[in-house]
Amino acid sequence: MNLFEIIPAMSRKLLVLLALCLVGAIVAYRLWGGDFNWTLFLSSLKSMDARWLIASVLTTIVTYWFRAIRWQVLLAPLKAVRLPSLLSITVIGFAAIFLLGRAGEVARPVWLARREKVSLTGSVATIVVERVVDAIMLVAAFVIALLLADVPGSATPTLTLLKDWAWIIAAIAGLAMAALFVLRSNAAWIVGKIPFRRIASLMDSFLQGLSFLQNGRSLALVLIQSLCLWALIALQFWFMLLGMNFSFSPAASTLVMVGAGIGSIAQIPAIGGGFQAGYVFCMTALLSVPLEQAVATSLIAAAISFAPTIAISFVFMAAQGFSMRDLKAREPEVV
Repeated sequence: MNLFEIIPAMSRKLLVLLALCLVGAIVAYRLWGGDFNWTLFLSSLKSMDARWLIASVLTTIVTYWFRAIRWQVLLAPLKAVRLPSLLSITVIGFAAIFLLGRAGEVARPVWLARREKVSLTGSVATIVVERVVDAIMLVAAFVIALLLADVPGSATPTLTLLKDWAWIIAAIAGLAMAALFVLRSNAAWIVGKIPFRRIASLMDSFLQGLSFLQNGRSLALVLIQSLCLWALIALQFWFMLLGMNFSFSPAASTLVMVGAGIGSIAQIPAIGGGFQAGYVFCMTALLSVPLEQAVATSLIAAAISFAPTIAISFVFMAAQGFSMRDLKAREPEVV
């Protein structure tokens, strides 16, 4: 089955799968001897402030605008692409990630290749750079939040674990960025050493997607845009927690965001799972939130974070007269 055939089927089953995942988690917890408080769980689902949740959703939409602006800078050496087009493709691409897990990362470059005739391998290179920069920003957000947040002493083991993960992510991201610089700086030599014409052409196209690394102004602009983007993501998360009646500081909310962000690296298609697990882990271990309340609000957090994006993505596709089947019918050029 083609990747994009799966998305509509998954979107129809999303709520059912989420419910099954929740029931399975609660049953497992009860079997392990836990005493699950259903009253607290249900009250947590009902107790929300719509104003803050709406603010969270609107902030999420603004983050996609910032992502589109940053992507425009990354793509500039390949082609000048209009911002409205990049915004719609960005939203559609993230909806695919929410529905398919990390396999959905291919949606954005494929849509860009189809709609804007941009080299697929070149645009994939820009997505790689995005993810490396985002990993660096996630670690930076964790360090800043750690300095400012007031957490109980009992949270020390959890903070130690998060620190370990942050160091691992920072090391991988740093090595990846260094490798990208080396690849781009030696592009001609690398391509010349590849004996197979097709592979050499693909590599050349990929390395062209890294051209912005040689422009100090563009690199600085991408880093500034990334700082603004992640400040907005932290703000969106804080608004969301306020909407669920948690009176956490922005720094404490950012710690939960970091945990959810690390967890989202391992997403189950159409279910998520990693995001919710990271969220619940930080809420209970760092901020002493009861498990039932953490589980209930993790579902709300996932819905607030994912559902609007998925809904808007289908609006964009309908407005442009495109569907996922269009990508199946006509494969884009890869170079």
